[in-house]
Amino acid sequence: MELTFEKWEDGRWFVVLPEYDGDQEDLEMVDGADALLDYLTEDGLYVTVDVSLEDVEEQFIQLRLVAHDEIGGTYQVENLDGFRQDIWLCNVAHFVYGEHPEVIYFRQL
Repeated sequence: MELTFEKWEDGRWFVVLPEYDGDQEDLEMVDGADALLDYLTEDGLYVTVDVSLEDVEEQFIQLRLVAHDEIGGTYQVENLDGFRQDIWLCNVAHFVYGEHPEVIYFRQL
């Protein structure tokens, strides 16, 4: 699955999910996820990634669930040289996957 993230003029990152009918604020990337996108962006405005729940190639970056509560999950980022920060993903992950997956694999496109 391809996901695109865009950075707004005010510096906040949002995932682009046209099919999501909740509040736009729910789609904001915060608590480390924004720092990850800043790390990955080439143009400072957009990041597009290929996301999978299956380890299909070794070059995929891995997000491993380390904690979960009623509002989201904290993931450890693995296989990404130079980035050493956990990230938090809100319950929009439940909208996309039906749960907070134990491992999410992705690579930048």
